[in-house]
Amino acid sequence: MTTGVRETPFFPAADALLHENGVRSDSYRRDDTEVRLSYLAPGAVLDEAATAWARVGIVVRGELAVTVEGVTKSMTAEHDVFVAPPGACLSVTNTSAEETVLLEIKRDKPGESYPAPSGYFLEPLESRKFVGMDVTFFLADWIELMLANIPAGGEMPYHKHSHEQIGTCLEGRYEMTVEGSRHELLFGGTYFCASQEGHGAANPHTAVARSLNIFIPPRYHRVPKPASGQEDE
Repeated sequence: MTTGVRETPFFPAADALLHENGVRSDSYRRDDTEVRLSYLAPGAVLDEAATAWARVGIVVRGELAVTVEGVTKSMTAEHDVFVAPPGACLSVTNTSAEETVLLEIKRDKPGESYPAPSGYFLEPLESRKFVGMDVTFFLADWIELMLANIPAGGEMPYHKHSHEQIGTCLEGRYEMTVEGSRHELLFGGTYFCASQEGHGAANPHTAVARSLNIFIPPRYHRVPKPASGQEDE
């Protein structure tokens, strides 16, 4: 949820979706990218046929059994990420006794390619301190995810870079500013920041806030390109 005076391209309002199987979703979109939070009741199943979209997903509450192109993994909250390339079939099942929340990034931008890692799933690459925050990274060829704890009084100074950045509040609340537009983000609230758009974050509250930040292409762990004449493994 995003609180603020009005919707902007940086802070789109959510479109509420209700699937035939009872799964409900909140969809945030800017141009060629969508962030979708889906709420799955116990036993709920999402079966998605092959699409032109690349899909990257992380469980933010609960656990799910996820199958990408016949490869199945039990995903727990904030521990695993799936990367489904365009054309891949994807199936998600809530095998637990509680509601589960899945966050997905869907993207289809002309001129881009979306290779998947071997096995389609990512585990955490690295956890460390970063600008006073505890952060954990996940890395694929074309996208990087960073989970971050924003401590009380914590701040990410206003800055710009060439990478696109997208973020979603996972816990608590914090203030996000993009190109001078400031909004307070609550759970699910999402911002979109294009290349060279200025942005910064601050948590003026007494409780820790938690966020997922997405960088396209990877910003902090850049994947080296293969040497001339070599192909990706």
